[in-house]
Amino acid sequence: MSNPIPVEKVVYHQLDQPPEIVHLLKMLRVCGILMGCLLVLVVLGGIESRSSPDTFTAAVLPAIDRNELESNDVPGNGPPPHTEYAKMARYLVHKAEWVSMGSISTVDAIKGYPMVNIIAAADSARGEKSTGTLFFYLTMLDYTAQDLSKDNRLTILLSMDQDLECSKQGVDPMEPTCARIMISGRAVRVEEGSDEFKFGTNAMFSRHPAAKHWLDTHNFFLCKLDIVQIAVLDYYGGPHYVTVEEYMKADPDSTSLAPSPLKDPFAPIVQQHSDDGRTITVKIQKDSPVRHINLEV
Repeated sequence: MSNPIPVEKVVYHQLDQPPEIVHLLKMLRVCGILMGCLLVLVVLGGIESRSSPDTFTAAVLPAIDRNELESNDVPGNGPPPHTEYAKMARYLVHKAEWVSMGSISTVDAIKGYPMVNIIAAADSARGEKSTGTLFFYLTMLDYTAQDLSKDNRLTILLSMDQDLECSKQGVDPMEPTCARIMISGRAVRVEEGSDEFKFGTNAMFSRHPAAKHWLDTHNFFLCKLDIVQIAVLDYYGGPHYVTVEEYMKADPDSTSLAPSPLKDPFAPIVQQHSDDGRTITVKIQKDSPVRHINLEV
């Protein structure tokens, strides 16, 4: 049996090419091997980036000051008493970083159905006083803006548990004691160059540093919510409706005498209590969940 002939000799010599061409083919073969190794490294690097998202994010996304992202805190002394409905609405709006925004769909398959989306929002710059006016960016690349371009009516939902305030205290976000508000109105595009535009832009950039880069690549434009109705559900007994005038007059940053972020759902709502030494008088609010009162003398 004859000795086996190396494959490269068979390939290169059967081509019957000059030595220069043979040398070039060998170089191409080496380059192919190197490219294969590089491809393997890229695949392994991609797998590693999945387990290290921070490294990937730092390499691809624009640099953002992490101190700007560490806290959603806004001025104030915590949630107001649940009976101060207008102030509760302003409180939730002011501390919100995003809203669930519902629109009327224009997509053929679900035209006329309700549609919802997460939209970044701000009513002031971080650390500044509440204004009550929600600013937000939209782009026609997104279905929400497409819907609102046909019918600008919308409803937003805000929950006290958007920063897990309820969950951290053991209260389910579905419970009425975990406050939520539904604000209905119309999306209005803010005129560029106006004082309102400058204020809203500053508010959005302060709360959402990434928004600075949205404008460059995806043609986002600034809008505000022109409010028509405000519904507040922050305790048992159903929602309460707040007028726009009451809402705008409320100051969530003012000190409350008895702030109570999350009350015991079965605690009585005591409106008045007095004790003159002989007679004890306790007045319980009408819609209190208490059904029985036991007295012991």
